[in-house]
Amino acid sequence: MKKLIYLFLILAVLGCKEKSKQVEETVSVKSETETQIIEKKVQTNLDEYIFLIDSLSVFDISSIKVLKNYVTNNIFESDELADSAYYLFLEFFYASANNLTDSLETKYPSLVKKLYVREEDSEVREFLGLLDECGLDLFSTEGYFYVDVQLDFFNESFKDNSSPSLKTFLQLRDSELKSAFSEDAMLLISFNELADRIYNWEKYLNDYPETKMKNEANYFFEIYLETFLTGMDNTRLFDSESRILLPEVKRSYESYINNHADTKSGKIIQEYYEILKRNQFEYSGSIDDILKKYNLNKMHGIQPHTR
Repeated sequence: MKKLIYLFLILAVLGCKEKSKQVEETVSVKSETETQIIEKKVQTNLDEYIFLIDSLSVFDISSIKVLKNYVTNNIFESDELADSAYYLFLEFFYASANNLTDSLETKYPSLVKKLYVREEDSEVREFLGLLDECGLDLFSTEGYFYVDVQLDFFNESFKDNSSPSLKTFLQLRDSELKSAFSEDAMLLISFNELADRIYNWEKYLNDYPETKMKNEANYFFEIYLETFLTGMDNTRLFDSESRILLPEVKRSYESYINNHADTKSGKIIQEYYEILKRNQFEYSGSIDDILKKYNLNKMHGIQPHTR
């Protein structure tokens, strides 16, 4: 499951693109305490930002902190620049986090041993402190440790640098990160909560059809809908003995159909529900036809994202 100070800022403009004149301008932004004024430089291109990224190493987790400091101390002139900056940040963040997860056992064996027995000493405190500064938390699943983003980290980092569609995207993901989604091929939220996630992502895609986050939003929409229709290896939708649809799932289907019948997902769920109803809600292979018709997949044999 892989999803996981020294400060050097190079203030030179990279000539990899057609150079545009840097605006020597600052904007005043109130801090959260409403008492401090922070001067932020307005960026009219990504040259300086890209130059900084290229100078950092994904093998040094503290590079995330350097990059975050740049983002929070600069304002990108347009929504398009801000969203592009987020994409670059996201790519670097997860390359660095995943590299750390991959190397935890081999690079820090003594540290990992202490983590397993919950020993807390200066080495452990220093490591956890560094993770915190970089917007990371330590998680474990199936006996392995991994690092992943802290709740609200991306939203806080880009709250002054995001288009309306990106801001909404980050808010949706922040609300989801509060509750783990799955672990060991088992659903960890209720079917009603899963239904809410389906609706929220379909609404997002309808509200922002041209969003740069379309692929990511569609991933969440489909993975939640597929889970709703097929369950997971360790979260089955039908009773193991009677092969009848579980009452909780049946009620959730009916609620979704009643509340969202005019949506794409509502129509798919209703179509499947009617087939089940004709079969007295006993399991049949009809779900395969529904999945094929709408280019969806079964979630059996798949471990999706955990959060």
